[in-house]
Amino acid sequence: MKLKFTILGCTSSFGVPYPGNDWGVCDPHEPKNRRTRCSLLIQSETTTLIVDTGADFREQMNRYNIKNLDAVFYTHKHADHTAGIDDLRIYAVRNKEKLTAYMNEETSLEVLRNKSYIFKQEHASHPAILSPYILQPFETVEVGDIAVQTHVLDHAVLNAVGYRFGNTAYSVDMKDIAEEKSFDALEGIDTWIVDAGAYHRTSFSLHATFDKIIELNKRIGAQRVILTSLSNHIDYKVASQEIPEGFEIAYDGLCVESVS
Repeated sequence: MKLKFTILGCTSSFGVPYPGNDWGVCDPHEPKNRRTRCSLLIQSETTTLIVDTGADFREQMNRYNIKNLDAVFYTHKHADHTAGIDDLRIYAVRNKEKLTAYMNEETSLEVLRNKSYIFKQEHASHPAILSPYILQPFETVEVGDIAVQTHVLDHAVLNAVGYRFGNTAYSVDMKDIAEEKSFDALEGIDTWIVDAGAYHRTSFSLHATFDKIIELNKRIGAQRVILTSLSNHIDYKVASQEIPEGFEIAYDGLCVESVS
C-alpha cells in the first residue's frame, strides 16, 4: 500500500518569518524559507490523517484543499501543535460524527482543561467535535487502512509522541529519543522526518542538534532524513549545502511517498 506524506508546516513556535517580518538569517526571497507551524498530512487511497493542528492549521488545509479527515494525532500539548484544534469542527460536521483524536494523557488533560467543549457538548448549537483516544507508549492503532505505531520522545519538559507509518517515521518535538524501546519502534524505517530545531547549535534544552540527529540515525539507519522544526536561524539553501548526502531540509509542501 502506498502512503503519501505532505509536510504542511516545518517551523518552530514563532513561524518564519517571526512576527514583525523578522527573517533572521533566512533569505526572504527564497519561498522555502516561509514556514508555518509543524503539521504532517498522511494519505492512502481511502484514509486521510493529520498530525498536529497548530495556529496555521486552517491555512494549511485550505492551501492543500483537504476537505475530509478520518482522524487527528497529537504529538504533545504545546500551543504551536494544538492551537488550531477548533478548526477541526468543520471536519466533524462533514463527517456527521466526532473525529477521534489520538493523544497521550497529558495532552488530553490540557485540552480538557482549556477547551472542555471540544470533548463534551456544552451548548445545543455547539456539539462536541472530538472523541479522545489515550495512547499508551509504543501502542499501535489502525485508522482505516493505515497502521500507526508510537514511540516516545524526550522534549525536556515533557515526553512527546512520535509516530511511525509503514517505513516512514515522524519524531517531533524532541531533543532526544526517550526509552530504548523507541529504537525498536523505529527499526527498519527508510525515511525519518525529525525535529532539528537546534540544527545550528552545539546544544539546546528543547530541540535536537544536527550532531544529535546524526548520532541517533547511526542506530536507526534511515536512508532519508528530513530535518524539520526549523527557526529563522536556518536558511534553506545555506543549510542544504552544509549537510551530507542522505539528509535534507524540510519545507512547507514537501511530499514523500512510501510503501506501508
